[in-house]
Amino acid sequence: MFGVGNRTIDNLEQDLLVSHQVHGQVWARQLETLRRLDLGQVATADGSRTMVEWVASRLDVSHAVARDLMFLAKAADSKVEDMLASGEVGLERAVLMARLRVAGASDSEVAASMGFDLGRLERLVAARKRITTTDEVARFADRFLVMQPNLDESVWRLWGLLPGLDGQLVEKALLQKADGFPPLPGEGRSERLADALTSVCLDSLTGSSEGAEGREVTVAEIFVDAHLAAPTFGEAGVTLSSGLRAGPNTLSEILCSGRVRITFTGEDGRPIGASDLSKAVPPALRSFIWWRDQGFCVIDGCRSRYRLQPHHIKERSQGGDHHPDNLALLCWFHHHVAIHGLGYRIDPKSPPQRRRLIRHHNHGPPLS
Repeated sequence: MFGVGNRTIDNLEQDLLVSHQVHGQVWARQLETLRRLDLGQVATADGSRTMVEWVASRLDVSHAVARDLMFLAKAADSKVEDMLASGEVGLERAVLMARLRVAGASDSEVAASMGFDLGRLERLVAARKRITTTDEVARFADRFLVMQPNLDESVWRLWGLLPGLDGQLVEKALLQKADGFPPLPGEGRSERLADALTSVCLDSLTGSSEGAEGREVTVAEIFVDAHLAAPTFGEAGVTLSSGLRAGPNTLSEILCSGRVRITFTGEDGRPIGASDLSKAVPPALRSFIWWRDQGFCVIDGCRSRYRLQPHHIKERSQGGDHHPDNLALLCWFHHHVAIHGLGYRIDPKSPPQRRRLIRHHNHGPPLS
């Protein structure tokens, strides 16, 4: 018999079950104590708003555990509490069984739930929960979306709440959009959903452009403090007219795909020169690049036609020009997300119709 030290596996398993039963006995005793404390309004006396808040503080548990304990205490389901005290069920199952009974299940249905795993038991409880018109109105009225930028608007934090059907609609739309993007190394579901949200908003502003050249959406006035930008290679001293600070990747994307006017300023903040407001790539040249690359993204393995835009293989900020050999037609994902967002670069040695992406400064593996 395998074991640990001088204890067999059976011994250790028995110890675990005994300690589990002890936990159950402690929880059952706590429930009786909580009922007495609740009757004595101890929470109000101690300055807490609710018993849940008081329990979370006194027992040093999360609000979720405190809510479960108070629910069981108020439900006063003797059968469930006896099973908890005997170690037959754990705290989570005890809570779900009590909720099932409160939702109108019979004793036999509650007993039968012992054969379900916790996930199925949760679904069973949810299915029995009644949702009134008042509940629906309240949930819809609670909807909100908050968008909070940091001080220089270089990062935005989003959070909110949606009623069930609206939440499913948003998730379905974002997943559908995200599924059209190729995977990138180290990226998970949350990153893909973030890219999808940006893409959906872009479509709303300019119209979907599947199978057509991506429209320009950037008309930028860029102010460059030459005294700061030159020694930092554009990492400092670059600001948009909106006040947004722009780093090298953001600046590169604007120069690549938008209509831009650049104003250079000196140490005193006064303008010392400016360019005309013009397209990064002239219309005739954009059309040629579109025709040459056959209306598809040229990244190896990608056949997307979503918001195709010419990209400068050697960046303009590094001396790249509008010569056709320096331009490649890319879809929005590879252009905005992979290159200008994550810092990948096109390998200039890769074939024109099978371009490969490499990490900036040749760091990391190639990306198909």
